[in-house]
Amino acid sequence: MTPVTRYAPHISLNAVGPEGQERIQAARVLLVGLGGLGCPVAQYLAGSGIGELLLCDFDTVSESNLARQLLYPAADVNRPKADVARERLLQQNPQLTVRTHKERVDQAFLQSVLAGFDLLIDASDNYGTRLAINRVCLDTQIPWVMGSCIRFEGQLMLFDPTRADSPCYRCTYGVAPETLEDCPGAGIFAPVAGMVGTTMAQLALARLAGLETPLCLNLLDAEKLIWRQLDVARDPGCPQCGNG
Repeated sequence: MTPVTRYAPHISLNAVGPEGQERIQAARVLLVGLGGLGCPVAQYLAGSGIGELLLCDFDTVSESNLARQLLYPAADVNRPKADVARERLLQQNPQLTVRTHKERVDQAFLQSVLAGFDLLIDASDNYGTRLAINRVCLDTQIPWVMGSCIRFEGQLMLFDPTRADSPCYRCTYGVAPETLEDCPGAGIFAPVAGMVGTTMAQLALARLAGLETPLCLNLLDAEKLIWRQLDVARDPGCPQCGNG
């Protein structure tokens, strides 16, 4: 299959066209987290021909993951998620360049690698990790997409430090506990992760292709099938992006 044939539906879109698809294929993306959100994100990035993908996850596949983390077959329980995901994504699109990082992501790691990337996508479930991502993305002026989900609820947002009107993660969320609720403990309806993860991929690919992307907090109530958008203003007193 030639690249022109594979990506013809993108190229046919006036908003994307050959130039937008070329931008996607030239882009380097760092993905943090390969759970219920990270799996659909990775699949849509791979299917769309992203230039290079660095998969970051220190966890292994467990049986409780299988209902919503659809990159992983039952035969790969107990294997590292990053290894399985890489294998499956290369089967999906052999033209990809996919690397893995199988240790916990921290600020030092991000500072050492992020400057070479075009976008970061955070699909983790840890507030401390997101603050570290926020700090390094502000320092490097690299945009990033954040997503989270629990029960029947989800939220996601694009943060773009290259835009003067973009709030940062700390502006939006303030302070929170180091460890948030997790899916095994609080529960999650399986398709919710796919709905949020797919929309994260939409935001990421749109930003990479050069489309206009909104800087608002997107909230999902999956029980009622309702999406809402909340405008968030940049806080001039924010301790991470302002003068606070």
